Amino acid sequence: MKSPSIFALVLATGALVACAPEDITPTAPMALDGVKLEVEALPQTPCDASQPYAARVRWTVSDWADPKFDFHLRSSQGQLWARANTAEGEKTTEMWVTPGLWFVMVDRNGRVVVAATPAPALVCPVG
Repeated sequence: MKSPSIFALVLATGALVACAPEDITPTAPMALDGVKLEVEALPQTPCDASQPYAARVRWTVSDWADPKFDFHLRSSQGQLWARANTAEGEKTTEMWVTPGLWFVMVDRNGRVVVAATPAPALVCPVG
């Protein structure tokens, strides 16, 4: 005979799975009203556009009650790159960014995608 505790555990596990937010993979840049997310390729020496590069990620958020954000790579549940507890800020990556890599800003409280933008191509100076 199965015990009530096993049934409760199975039921609780099912409830957690049902409450897990959907993994969102962006296909176009987006931002909620009052949110700005920018990814800037930083100059490299020597500059080689075919190689990974460092980038600066900047964000600003207006009228957000409790600014706690996670920055994921590729999707809303992708690799966690950074966390911030401010409505405005910036962080710099190491040299692992490639053109088209998505930076996805997620509200840590509600697990809502706030903004998403792809990394730009690295532009090397001519001459």
